[in-house]
Amino acid sequence: MPYAGQIDKTMGADTVGHLKLLLETELKRAREESSLDIAMFLGVDGRIFSSSIPNQLDPREYRLLNLLKGSLAHICNQLSGQNMMMSVQQFEAGTIIISGVGDRAFLVFLTSKPVEITKMQTVLANVVKTSIVVRHLFESKPITPEVLASYDEAVAGELKRLTRILFVEKFGETKEFKKNKEIAQYLQSKLGALVGPGPLQEIVTMAYNEVGTTAPYMTSAHWERFLTILLDRLREIEGDSVAAKAENEWRAHLKQVLSSFV
Repeated sequence: MPYAGQIDKTMGADTVGHLKLLLETELKRAREESSLDIAMFLGVDGRIFSSSIPNQLDPREYRLLNLLKGSLAHICNQLSGQNMMMSVQQFEAGTIIISGVGDRAFLVFLTSKPVEITKMQTVLANVVKTSIVVRHLFESKPITPEVLASYDEAVAGELKRLTRILFVEKFGETKEFKKNKEIAQYLQSKLGALVGPGPLQEIVTMAYNEVGTTAPYMTSAHWERFLTILLDRLREIEGDSVAAKAENEWRAHLKQVLSSFV
């Protein structure tokens, strides 16, 4: 049976870069989910915090974007002075949907495609969900089970999905990933020098299978178990003396790397 419990492959926004990625990802997901053309997250002072805009815009989309630019000062004044919650404006060129995000920011979605009345309620529900998610991210709130439980299922599910997306995109840049890479390389080089390349591959593969995960996602408990498995096999092949010496050296190195701040 694998030793490891469930691996939590999620990440919170620990840096400005992480927050930027999450905001951009959420706007893109919201735009595509409701078949909208452009999504923007702005402050009431007119600053654009994040956006999701196709690489190429057709003439109707350009016209709609220019309409937004022309009325942006009025929109910002409305949001700043009256805390407008939601606005849907329809023009010949398309539709502009505005949703407040707290007191000092708002979302804008533009679409040049006709929005059927029967589908508008679904679109607006998705916009409201996105507003709540973006506010949560922008205010740098944690994404924990307790916090998620305070939201409805749609919002909680979206926040959870974003943490998984961030994990996939950015885990390779974390200190945990770098530590695990160093430990894996160290143990394999040390064991390989004692048993040779053939037995090394067999032992390492068996150890990972026994632990139930791979090097990038190991915790300290996983590494302790992994090391024990390596040492047991080393003891069978090379004897107690070699294994005892290796254990003292390898466990000290493991402890040092795991406790380091880098």
